Amino acid sequence: MKNRSADGLRGLAALNVAITHFVAAFLPWLLYYNYGVLFPRFEGESAWAEVFSAPLLTLFYNGHFAVLIFFVLSGYVLTLPYFEQPAAAAATALRRRLWARYLRLNVPIAAAVALSWLAYRYGLYQHAAAAPLSGSLKWLGSVYPPGLDGMLALKEALFGSIVLGQAAFVPPLWTLKVEFIGSLYILLFYLAKPARFTWLPLALVLPLLYAVHRDQSIYYYAIFAGSMLHGVRLGRPAQAALLLLGLYLGAYQHFRAMYGFLPAPQLWDVKSAYNTLGAVCLCAAVLSGLGRGLLESAAVQFLGRVSFSLYLLHFMILCAFSAAIYVRFPREPLYVGAGFVAYLAVCLGAAALFERWVDRPAIRLSRRFGALVCPGAAARAETLTRRQAP
Repeated sequence: MKNRSADGLRGLAALNVAITHFVAAFLPWLLYYNYGVLFPRFEGESAWAEVFSAPLLTLFYNGHFAVLIFFVLSGYVLTLPYFEQPAAAAATALRRRLWARYLRLNVPIAAAVALSWLAYRYGLYQHAAAAPLSGSLKWLGSVYPPGLDGMLALKEALFGSIVLGQAAFVPPLWTLKVEFIGSLYILLFYLAKPARFTWLPLALVLPLLYAVHRDQSIYYYAIFAGSMLHGVRLGRPAQAALLLLGLYLGAYQHFRAMYGFLPAPQLWDVKSAYNTLGAVCLCAAVLSGLGRGLLESAAVQFLGRVSFSLYLLHFMILCAFSAAIYVRFPREPLYVGAGFVAYLAVCLGAAALFERWVDRPAIRLSRRFGALVCPGAAARAETLTRRQAP
């Protein structure tokens, strides 16, 4: 039932987010066409700046697109039992996932928030000194403001991040609110809908999601779209076509002529809308078998295994370790490149340790809790037999 290609794609997406945040912190002008409001344009004439900020190359550091891939894959993976198990077993599996979801996500979140609070409390973050030097004042300079306290950290660790989307101590955690609430939506939908009907209930649910979440509803739509990819089986030409379309839409940039003909969505942010469509196309191609050799390789599977840990930890490492290096060494390409390599090495090492000692036990704990609350049909029958025995 496990889809190794999905795991590999999730790992690459997590790595993409970590790379994006390094670029946003120390090479912010490369993201001008992606987020013109937040990042400055490169001052002066520079051919290499234009080349490296081109849509095709920014796919390697386009974190928003990567986040949409997370959401699509979540919808696919969470609903696997519904499509691959008999009805009774599938219902039990979905209920277990529903009950286990908070522990599965929030135990690692709480640990990450605690680590970030300690780093903040003892003055390890150096981002405030690095932001004026790199020019990332509106992004890097805006995080970890003065006055954060332990009570706020406790709130975010228990429910603030996962339910309210608060992310003062681990800024990327705004996505975990969507992930958690969206997972509840998708699991309840497949538990409640009639077995023979999907499209009609979906047509009723989608407007409700928009009414509740407005501009963020596109993220919840991505999760539902992922659940619809189970029945998609594409041949090689269709896989290649969807891959190209997905990468084109995923690389969407403002102010670019190659996207000027696309209509502007009226309900959502234009980049979020086209990134969502791109993520669905890319995932459809991958889940049909495209790139299986690469995505199931040992290195990419390692990234998949540590993807959640990498997502939770990389921002702390960026603002403490990488910012300190950036401040203390010349801001020249050689030093920035060496700092980037060191950043990735520390992130992956820390993620491996966090996965081993925090994330993996959280998975076991959540599964045990889900099984305790929702024992399977066989377990219930065995319990009933024991009770009736003389």
